[in-house]
Amino acid sequence: MRGSLQMISNERRPKQTIGIDRTAAIRDKEADVRMLKDEVDQKRKAENDLKKEALHWKKEWNAASKKMDKLVKTVTRAETAIEEIRAEADNNEDIQIDTTEQEEDVKDAEQALEDIKAEQEEKNAAIEEHMPAIEEATSRIEELATRNQKVSDELEEAENALEKYAQGHAKLQASVTKKEQKVEQMKDMVEKQKGDAAAKAQKADEWTDKARLLAFNRQQEKERSESQKRGEEFVAVEPTAELLEAIDPIRTTKTPASYQAKIEQGEKRLEKEKQKRALTESDPEVAFLKYKRAKQDLDEKMQQLEQIKKNIVCLTDDAKDRTKRWKQFRAHIEKNTGSIFNEILNKKGSSGELKFDHGNEEHSGTLNLCVQKDVADQCSQTNDVKALSGGERSFTTLSLLLALGENLETPFRVMDEFDVFLDPVSRKIALETMISIGKEMEHRQFIFITPQDLGSIKTDDKLKIFKMKNPKRGDVVGGPQQQTLPFGSPN
Repeated sequence: MRGSLQMISNERRPKQTIGIDRTAAIRDKEADVRMLKDEVDQKRKAENDLKKEALHWKKEWNAASKKMDKLVKTVTRAETAIEEIRAEADNNEDIQIDTTEQEEDVKDAEQALEDIKAEQEEKNAAIEEHMPAIEEATSRIEELATRNQKVSDELEEAENALEKYAQGHAKLQASVTKKEQKVEQMKDMVEKQKGDAAAKAQKADEWTDKARLLAFNRQQEKERSESQKRGEEFVAVEPTAELLEAIDPIRTTKTPASYQAKIEQGEKRLEKEKQKRALTESDPEVAFLKYKRAKQDLDEKMQQLEQIKKNIVCLTDDAKDRTKRWKQFRAHIEKNTGSIFNEILNKKGSSGELKFDHGNEEHSGTLNLCVQKDVADQCSQTNDVKALSGGERSFTTLSLLLALGENLETPFRVMDEFDVFLDPVSRKIALETMISIGKEMEHRQFIFITPQDLGSIKTDDKLKIFKMKNPKRGDVVGGPQQQTLPFGSPN
């Protein structure tokens, strides 16, 4: 059985239409795709027919091969049986056996073998006869497969090119749409800018008119003020369009933002001042009267401020003078106290010096004592009071207190146990010195308290001695009781 084969090939290459006419290129590509699909369907149909024919001949070949194998096996078995029979006949030559039936069977088998061989040869001849057709069909199948693969590749390439073109076309279309939208936006923006420019121009004209009117009013106010100063009557002029047009507003290099900021600041200050002064008046005349009163108050306050400044200058000068005199007085007290301190120590055969350090903002003031135990021996001089004995230290301290007391204005002075650590000589000198100073200062009263004996001191009208009784040491609950001085019974 021989099939009908048909092969169709399209050697035409796809047209390069990108960038020429996209609509026509798309139609050509679609037509090429349809043609290629039809050709692929035909090739596939022819391939299926050849496959069916090849399968049929393969089945025939297999059936013939099976039948031939079966006949070969039958002939082989028959030849084997004949050989066995012949061997048995040779062994039994003397035996007469009727083998006619077997010989007929052998003839039939040989005839059948011959028939099978003849049929096998016929089949082989048929196979040999159909083999070129089979090989040709196989070659055609391979060629068809190659052509189909080529067509498939071309089809895939065309589809990819079409897809790329479609994508590029979509992107281009989207870009065009976006550009058109942007153009529309720009047109709207231009229209808006035109409207804004017209509005700003109108606003600029309005502000120019306001500036001219403001300049006119300022000129009128200036002329009014000059007329009032000269004592002349001022005649106001109504602002006309011609007068305002003739005024050229002052041009400035500052930006509107700076003026706007100044306006806002002024409005804030004005609002704050209104709130501070509780001003709610909107009438210009009333506001102007209030302004005049406020201006008058301001002038008065400025005069008071000038007077206060003058008073401050006078007070500052007076404070400087007082400070200078205070420093002079302090230096006098310092010098006088040092002199008295040295005189008191001289009564004992010693000398001393007081060093005042009044300090400043960085450190506080100090007082240092320099004592020379023997006037004739400078080696006995010391700046450390701790280096003195107890009696010397007490006498020095007492001398310092007496020297300081000469410059004090207190009416009463009390000294308690001032002579506890003094030796007899120092104690005698200290008592005589204090009594002498107390008598010289009749306008002050001195009270000296001491546990020592005062029998050597003589009393007079200016010196009184009060002695407390010795405490009674008894078994009174709570111990000795407190005693008082008998002020009414002087010794």
